[in-house]
Amino acid sequence: MQDITGVEKLTEREKVCLREWLQHKSAKEIAIDLGITHHAVEKRLKMARLKLNVGSSLEAARILAAYEDYGRTTSHSPDLSPNPAQRPSLVSRLIAWRAIAVGCLAAALLILAFTSEDPAGLGTEANRIEKVYDEQLTAHLDALIAAAEIGPDGEIFLTRPMGDSRFIEPGSGFYWQISADDREDFTSRSLRSRTLDVLPNGGKHEAVISDSSQFADEKLRMIQRTVRMPGSNADWTFIVARHIDEPD
Repeated sequence: MQDITGVEKLTEREKVCLREWLQHKSAKEIAIDLGITHHAVEKRLKMARLKLNVGSSLEAARILAAYEDYGRTTSHSPDLSPNPAQRPSLVSRLIAWRAIAVGCLAAALLILAFTSEDPAGLGTEANRIEKVYDEQLTAHLDALIAAAEIGPDGEIFLTRPMGDSRFIEPGSGFYWQISADDREDFTSRSLRSRTLDVLPNGGKHEAVISDSSQFADEKLRMIQRTVRMPGSNADWTFIVARHIDEPD
């Protein structure tokens, strides 16, 4: 059996790359998902191989997976304390459950929008649908900010990809962007060569939601928030946008 004690020496960034590698992604694909260079990915994989004393990244990834699976299994015993190696898995599960909860809420609100009557004048059908959009945008924005970190070079990157695959599908209608003064915009693959307009002085204290017609072929609903990231003196503006379906 492989000696897996070296897993405890791995950094969280190295573990992220190994988990992606186990999904048979290339270094370039991992780099795109995490918003870093493929050289950085290869360096992290190399360090992981050295720490685990193995010859291939796939073998290192399998050792990490076995270690984390063992941690999840032993955690069911009340006599064992929580294992730090389980934390990334726990975070992933929490994110997944939150996404499911948001999806259920969205479905419930949409059903309410089309089936319920509103005798008290509490809001129109359009208001309810807009609320669904805003709930989804807020959840995506929170996830984007939570995944962002500042690297040693002062540039921002994502420690994990966004959970919704539409953010990597060109022209899907779901977009994100992270911007800062004198920095190149960091955008989702779905935007291709386009960028989102940043509202001046918008979202400095709390998130701001607005409609936008900046794309000629689609109307957008956007949420924007500006955050001062740990390890950076720049103000980073996070934007998430989605296409708005026009009523018939």
